[in-house]
Amino acid sequence: MGTSFIPLCAIIAVLIIAFLFASLPQVNHKTRYRVLYAIAIIMLLAVIPISEYMAGSTQNSSNNYLLVLIFNIAVGYFCMYIAALLKFNVLKRKNQVLENVLTEKQQENVSILLEHQNEKQQALQQKELEWFAGKIKMFTEEEQKAILASALSFAEHDLIVAPPINIQTKETCSQQELMYFVCSAFYNMDKSRSEIVSFLYKVFPLYFPAGESALAKKMPGLEKIRERREKECN
Repeated sequence: MGTSFIPLCAIIAVLIIAFLFASLPQVNHKTRYRVLYAIAIIMLLAVIPISEYMAGSTQNSSNNYLLVLIFNIAVGYFCMYIAALLKFNVLKRKNQVLENVLTEKQQENVSILLEHQNEKQQALQQKELEWFAGKIKMFTEEEQKAILASALSFAEHDLIVAPPINIQTKETCSQQELMYFVCSAFYNMDKSRSEIVSFLYKVFPLYFPAGESALAKKMPGLEKIRERREKECN
């Protein structure tokens, strides 16, 4: 046992040193895992000299001989495992930093894109509402204000609010003309057909006494509206 005691103590000492070195906060992770890899390789290569050293003594039993060699190999693989774990943590931290940077960049790009889209949307809403305001000049000033207030609420907040006064029918604005004005403005704001039907019926109930379902059947198609707008522009 005396001959096997020396390499056994040396292996235990290396194990303690490796464990303490791996837990040193002053040393960066990269240096730690590199040193531990080096220790692991040395321990595995040390099997040959330890084997020769112990084989040269007749005092060592086969059990002691195998115990020391197995322990030496186990310490080597343990150091390699700790080194791999430290390397994994380094890569994990780098990936986390990269992900954080990419996430911040993506959020910044999304914010810029949304801001740009909001500006375009607001400009489009303003343009369409101005066009719509120019088409309802046949109504009284009070009625125009009430209609435009409802239109603004619908355009910006998707809220369909009935005006505080009844919008009277006008001979100079037929049912078909009114449907064209409203559909043309709000189709360009990406409002759905059902939403526009609800807006027309709530804001202009006197124009559509047959009810909302009958109004839905009379709604002009998007293509017809676009063709008419193009003709007006030309």
